Amino acid sequence: MNFLFTPPNTHYDNGLGITANNFSSAASILKENNSTMAGVLPLYYLQRHAIELFLKSLIVILHKKYSIPYGDSYSIENPALQVNDKWKLLSNTHNIDNLYQYFVKIYSKCNSRLPDNICWDLPSDLERKIKLISGSDPKSTYFRYPESSNSVQDSKKANIKKESMESIINESKKSNKAFFSILMLDENDEFIESYNVKSTSLPEVSKALEELNEFFTGIHCAFRVELTNGS
Repeated sequence: MNFLFTPPNTHYDNGLGITANNFSSAASILKENNSTMAGVLPLYYLQRHAIELFLKSLIVILHKKYSIPYGDSYSIENPALQVNDKWKLLSNTHNIDNLYQYFVKIYSKCNSRLPDNICWDLPSDLERKIKLISGSDPKSTYFRYPESSNSVQDSKKANIKKESMESIINESKKSNKAFFSILMLDENDEFIESYNVKSTSLPEVSKALEELNEFFTGIHCAFRVELTNGS
């Protein structure tokens, strides 16, 4: 696995894969050391960006390995992907569903030429998870900014939410787990409002991000070993 120890500009995929690995590893470290008050958006962003870069790496590797031509004026040095019959510069594309659909398109064409010592079948629920993440964050902005789409969608990603004291108490009675809440008092110590602090937000998205990172880390490793000779 020479690409782990050599400069990114010398890599088969121009450094996309190692950068994806780095973002995914950073996410793992953050998850292990994250506190509730630190929030989950930085973790989600790192995981989402790793998936985007893994897909770009796989696309570049397939084009290069099997001499698949790019359309228009694009090339190995200036890679692109096709979206709705139009070619777009790879570096300007952040929609992971577009990246995934194009990857599947060229992947299926190359499938019979892949080494037969590995099962290269894609998991049946992979597309569902991709669409879930892409639907939540199509432009790679949702996890980076407090306001990115609309107030309803933006409120879902906050792990600190306004909640009545009665609701917080009822929730605490239903669970034996420790919980964290915030009570706001005025200068006379009179109750104003309360907030419930969750350990995570968007649980389905969180699960999909975790599982996609694990999958793409694995398939990327297989590509580097079997298709690029570790370079």
